[in-house]
Amino acid sequence: MPTHVGTTQRARHGEPQPAPFPPGPPDEPVASKRDLTSWWKNFKRGAQKRDDEKGGSAQPGIFGVPLQNSVRYANVAISLQDAEGKSYVYGYVPIVVAKCGVFLKEKATDVEGIFRLSGSEKRIKELREAFNSPDRYGKGLDWTGYTVHDAANILRRYFNQLPEPIIPLDFYERFRDPLRNHQSQAVGPLDGQSPSVGDFDASVTIRIYQNLITELPPLNRQLLLYILDLLAVFASKSDLNKMTTQNLAAIFQPGILSHPNHDMAPPEYRLSQDVLIFLIENQDHFLIGMQGTAADEKTVQEVESGPPTPA
Repeated sequence: MPTHVGTTQRARHGEPQPAPFPPGPPDEPVASKRDLTSWWKNFKRGAQKRDDEKGGSAQPGIFGVPLQNSVRYANVAISLQDAEGKSYVYGYVPIVVAKCGVFLKEKATDVEGIFRLSGSEKRIKELREAFNSPDRYGKGLDWTGYTVHDAANILRRYFNQLPEPIIPLDFYERFRDPLRNHQSQAVGPLDGQSPSVGDFDASVTIRIYQNLITELPPLNRQLLLYILDLLAVFASKSDLNKMTTQNLAAIFQPGILSHPNHDMAPPEYRLSQDVLIFLIENQDHFLIGMQGTAADEKTVQEVESGPPTPA
């Protein structure tokens, strides 16, 4: 900010104003006035940027924020019991996913077109603000006044706005390779599939995916297992809700298994959707509690320590 003479004035509403410059001669050039105007705009822009940075550090949201960051301050712990009946923390999922998942399982499994029909844009905006706001991030949300379509839409938007899909880009091709050239053998013939080549063994492919899932980062792994379980519940009642595994895969594939290099490549969409169909249909082989899928001690400590202290 340029050095200037005088004291800071305050506007009627308390907004800081630039200090007055010493009066110039009567024929002061217009350029000086333009300089003052430009400086004042930059002053306000800089102050706003500093305010935004302060607010962003102290009160972050969850939409568009990396999973590894947001789960540290907006999570729901998944608890299981060991053989002796003692409860332990198995992992964590985002609050928005847990709240929407429970609500949808209770109220929407028999609703035709769920995940496909739009909710109220006004109510969806309210839900976004609730789940995006500290310090509860929607944990105490009351669903009164909201519909299952509102919940379904906000859940989809959360996934689609993640900076990286639930299956990280580093794992993108590794998750697609087991079904490459075997799509129709794995999930049945569908439009746009590549021709099948050679034999396909479903049990071997399931074991490959079990190993891949255990290799995922803990938070990604647990979120993937949670959403596969949710989608499998709705697929099991597709006779009522009309949400077949094919329909569910088409809707959720962008937020689960996608790559920016394939944004305009329909054959690549088809392969990724077929992978998701296979994972949903065989979800019982990847249930939460499968060996090697619990959160490790380091992840538990990081999540429970909360967000890093802002510098």
